[in-house]
Amino acid sequence: MSVILKEVTAGNYYEVGLLTTNQSGMPTFDEEFICANSVSIAESKYYPKLHPQAIYANDILIGFILSGPYIDDDDNFWILRYMIDYKYQGKGYGKRALLSFIEQIRQKGLVQEIFLGLDAANEKAIKVYTACGFRFTGVIKQGEQIYCLTIQD
Repeated sequence: MSVILKEVTAGNYYEVGLLTTNQSGMPTFDEEFICANSVSIAESKYYPKLHPQAIYANDILIGFILSGPYIDDDDNFWILRYMIDYKYQGKGYGKRALLSFIEQIRQKGLVQEIFLGLDAANEKAIKVYTACGFRFTGVIKQGEQIYCLTIQD
């Protein structure tokens, strides 16, 4: 099964906004560990260096990622939001999509490290990120544990 990342465009932003991690299937402004994709898409319009992408598996929209330089951290490169819709969790898509994203960043060659923040209670996310090479830095920022991946050439 092919997992690819595509731009969020006028043609898919609404569907991306409907993706949710809520088991009820109803997207909300603040979900358990992440805010709504619509908020992230709006944020990218005010901070144009941020890059929203839709995640597809075999042409089915399954997730979302927002990445880019984080103005509150000396413009270090961050994954600010990453989610797989509740219907597709637990099927290996999260790890495959994350590895595709990491490869995309590695090929561009613009950054040496990728950072992200995680709630310590989000055990599923911690498992996926650490399986992809992210390591806890020992830093806690705004209540989240900071993880980092060093990009290998």
